[in-house]
Amino acid sequence: MAQPRSVAQDDAGAPPEGAAFRRALAAVADALRRAEEGVGSVLALTAADDDADRLIAALAHGPAAAGFGVLRWPQSRLPPLGGPDDLEAVAVSLPSLADGSPDEARRCIALAAERGGGELAGEAVRGLLGLPSIHPLWRGLDGTQRAEFQVEGLAAALLDLCYERPILIVVENAQWARGLTMPLLDALSNAVEDARLCLLTIRSPAPRVRLGGWTPPGAARRIVLPEPQGEPAVLVGADEDDPTPHAALLEALRCDRRPERIEWMAHHAPLAGEWALACACARHAGRRAEADCRPADAARHYMDALKALDRLPETRRHAQRRIDAWTALARTQPPPDGGALKAAEKALALAQGLGDRPRVARALSLLAALRWAGGNLPAARRTGMRALKLWRECQNPHQQMQTLIKLGRGLTEEGRFRQADIVLRAAAALATRGETRRLHGPTALAPVCIAAHRARCRAELGDPEEALRLARAALARAEDDGHAASRALACLHLGWAALTAQRYAMAVEPLKQAVAITETIRLHVCQPLVLGALGYALVRTGALNDGASLLLGSREHARMLGIRRHEPQILIWIAEAALLSGQTEDAVRNARDAAEKAADAGQGGDEAWARLALARGLADQGNITAARQSLDAATRIAAQRSMASLLSQCADVRKSVTSI
Repeated sequence: MAQPRSVAQDDAGAPPEGAAFRRALAAVADALRRAEEGVGSVLALTAADDDADRLIAALAHGPAAAGFGVLRWPQSRLPPLGGPDDLEAVAVSLPSLADGSPDEARRCIALAAERGGGELAGEAVRGLLGLPSIHPLWRGLDGTQRAEFQVEGLAAALLDLCYERPILIVVENAQWARGLTMPLLDALSNAVEDARLCLLTIRSPAPRVRLGGWTPPGAARRIVLPEPQGEPAVLVGADEDDPTPHAALLEALRCDRRPERIEWMAHHAPLAGEWALACACARHAGRRAEADCRPADAARHYMDALKALDRLPETRRHAQRRIDAWTALARTQPPPDGGALKAAEKALALAQGLGDRPRVARALSLLAALRWAGGNLPAARRTGMRALKLWRECQNPHQQMQTLIKLGRGLTEEGRFRQADIVLRAAAALATRGETRRLHGPTALAPVCIAAHRARCRAELGDPEEALRLARAALARAEDDGHAASRALACLHLGWAALTAQRYAMAVEPLKQAVAITETIRLHVCQPLVLGALGYALVRTGALNDGASLLLGSREHARMLGIRRHEPQILIWIAEAALLSGQTEDAVRNARDAAEKAADAGQGGDEAWARLALARGLADQGNITAARQSLDAATRIAAQRSMASLLSQCADVRKSVTSI
């Protein structure tokens, strides 16, 4: 792929302003011609406001953009007071691309989103356009999931509409892009190459502009319009060294009651030298951004709060605010890059230094969740146990319950089923006191999560009737609430409990429901496991080809998403399916791979099941000595973990191996 280049640097020497402008216009016109032919692109223009306005005007009134639907998405460093922001502003611009009355145009846009992105993407755009909700699952989505569907729906609508006529999107002041506009621009830039779409982003060259905003991908074509000779760059926000205007604005904003005033106050308070107010407003703005599922904005506000605290005297209360800001920052960082772990560890160190036990417990709870998400189950368990001890000392039943649920979930994945069942029963005792709030993020309601994971524990411990009762109770609770992720989790564990009890036909229907829900709501974290479970259930009920296809797809999906915790279980199901179809070599290879991965991850329960599958495969190959060794390992782990279902199957295999 050709390297991005600057239009202004095409010729040697600095060209006259008019020549540079004409070349920039020609570059955009060329991109528009290619977009009309179905090869879209992203253009990144750096230009002063006057030059940008002239370029847009020339495009609007010239032949290059004739026949294009033109959308202008101006960005602002602060949210508009009382007006639409982020995705709402984008949605409001789209009906201009459709014919008919305003109502007909809105319906047309929603249908385009549904065609391109599915039912819930269409539902998301319906909501942004003010149309009534029609899909029953929409009510059961968390805010994070709704935001993802809003981004997906708007991108899908634009990509669908550009089949009818090409579209030019002009993003003005891209350096100020905020919130959910940025993931929308990411989605469009990732798909633009095969669309009749040109995405033109314009940034100011002014040196005083705040760093940030949206950065185009490396493949974007760069266009730079130099400043006229002898004229200094316009200093955006040149009055920022003079605190008086900012103090006056702050005073006026104190009397304003619109929610967006907090972001405005967070911006103006540090410029007025009001550092205590700057800290308070930045923290408040961060919480608002978190609630609105805008993690990048939230992280920026929390960093601003930390900077404001650097200007304030060192007191115990300010030290506590610093810990809270680092904890909040850890919640808003994407886990894979390590930033979340570092922020949580910083919060923990500060809280320990201050001797603040509740804040130590909160940081430990967050660290435990992050380590679990990263697949470090033993470290997550140890950290969670430390957090639980402190929450008990602090007499905080809500935090105790959340920590118990997370701890029970991790113990279940480690294969410590007896201990997990005890922990989850303790969580259930707290939940019966009226605690029904959801855990952080798009996960299950607390009572559903408790019952579902207990169902798996009871199944492994050899109590299939209680396991099925708990799983059905979890599903009934989820359906009463209408919470989509809870329904998916309950269906998965109902099917899983049936599989463990070898009631394969019973497992099929709930697992089909789990697959349908996770696919509809894009619950990626559960998709590999539910696909694998359904595939195994189908294999066991005679649909070998369909089941094998789902199993292989689930393994690839888990690897693509980097969900290492689920891979051993999926490989076990693949190995068992291979045994049923007579593919002994594949069975042995996958079972051995599952056992090694489970052992490395500290997932003892999965390792035991993998050793049993390996023993069966080795016995089929005639390698009786190795089969007995693997069977002995499975039996030992099963006995240590009280895995009655597995012990029963080990005994059956031992009889057949002994008789050979």
